[in-house]
Amino acid sequence: MKLIVNVLFLVFFLFSCNSTVKQDSGYVRLAKKDTVFGSGGVVNGKITCPEKVNDVIVTLKNGVSPEALEGEPTMTIKGVMDFIEKNNITTITELLNSLPIYFRTNFSLVEVTKGEGQSSLKFPRIVLFGSDGRFLMNISTKADDPKYDLLDCAALDDTTGIWEFSQFDFTKEKPVLHTSPVSCVRCHGDDPRPVWGTNMDWPGVFGDNEAAGPNGEAISYRHVLRMREIREGKGKSDRFDFLKWSNEPLISGGIRNIADNAFGAELLVSNLVMGSATGRGVFLRMKNKFPDNYKELREVLLLLGYEKMVSGLLSDQDKYKIKKVIAKFGGEGGSIDDLFKVLGIDTSEAFSLATIAKEEKPRTNWSLGAGDLYEQVLLQVLDDLSNEKSEVADILRSIPNTVGIFGCENLGDTMQDMVDFKMLHLYKLQGRARYEVNKVYYPQDVEDIKGKLFVPIYDKLGPYLRKQLSKV
Repeated sequence: MKLIVNVLFLVFFLFSCNSTVKQDSGYVRLAKKDTVFGSGGVVNGKITCPEKVNDVIVTLKNGVSPEALEGEPTMTIKGVMDFIEKNNITTITELLNSLPIYFRTNFSLVEVTKGEGQSSLKFPRIVLFGSDGRFLMNISTKADDPKYDLLDCAALDDTTGIWEFSQFDFTKEKPVLHTSPVSCVRCHGDDPRPVWGTNMDWPGVFGDNEAAGPNGEAISYRHVLRMREIREGKGKSDRFDFLKWSNEPLISGGIRNIADNAFGAELLVSNLVMGSATGRGVFLRMKNKFPDNYKELREVLLLLGYEKMVSGLLSDQDKYKIKKVIAKFGGEGGSIDDLFKVLGIDTSEAFSLATIAKEEKPRTNWSLGAGDLYEQVLLQVLDDLSNEKSEVADILRSIPNTVGIFGCENLGDTMQDMVDFKMLHLYKLQGRARYEVNKVYYPQDVEDIKGKLFVPIYDKLGPYLRKQLSKV
């Protein structure tokens, strides 16, 4: 059995497409109006697919980012504190029992943590990541844990892109909120971000490949036994009671499926939502910190992104020009990390989610599954360019979607469709809306940004990016 050490949040080949397609692909650009509709879907084998890339299959009465329902907290730090005060909540259990359904289903259990607080097989910590990874909670279930009545949370600000780490203190009669506690810096860094295991490596989390089997997240027999007890109401802590479990059997060597999720694989889903939220935060911080520099350098960033994704694309002349550009903006070197630093992002901290910020060597290759955090940011930069520059939008609309979208034939005519589809399912759908959509449809290859987007468009986008490099 491998040593369990959890680093928990407090835990192609290039080818060208030169044919053209009609520029009107029959839907309103999501980036402009966030227009979605629910068709009921089209059955394709075992999958119910959207008709178009802005079809979410179900009817979303309150849009892609709905407000909280009556009797539930708004899932922001302020929203939760306001809810606690308004409803005279005095215990963590009371608060947990009031959480929205999309937090009750999206959780992981953690046996061993390197963060603050105690956990064990008998009393694992509960990590809630929600449907979109933008509000995270870390809950003790061990009554004699000194941190038992301290609830650690992290929330992504949708405007600034900054993660707010806070602690709800229930040790006194009236709960108190501690914002940005100093203790968070050790794990999460000076510019804090979540901490969670990378794809196929979640040390200390129930289901992290302890058991032999074909699955990437194989549950060991001892974890199966404990999860069965908790699911059956024999967890010996009332803090387990609010969780909603799938009725599918828990089997040694198998995986745990999330309830109410068309795909379900718990740990793969956890990385997808935490990764997309983290990538969103980096993009927003980069745009907000040095907006003029960002606008001038975004094409250069995409060029360097290509070099990172498919090594050897840049000529010596390209590299020389890029170094001069980075130096012009006060930086050094010629790598994508050097350019990110000029834009206010230290990738060794921002992208190293599987490490304790102040104690472990950074590893920026954190994986969502079929992609990393660099690709998450590059997708948003490309979308931003497409929204603002008609030349880029024309390029994307001129390239047919020959790579397709997993399991759904004829979904998305152009690579602009592909961009809009990924932007919708990674960033725009939030909270209850994302939960309702994922109940019937989960885009299994949405995080594959390199192979499904950037490689197919390089033949046309590459020359444009080099032309812009010469203008900086």
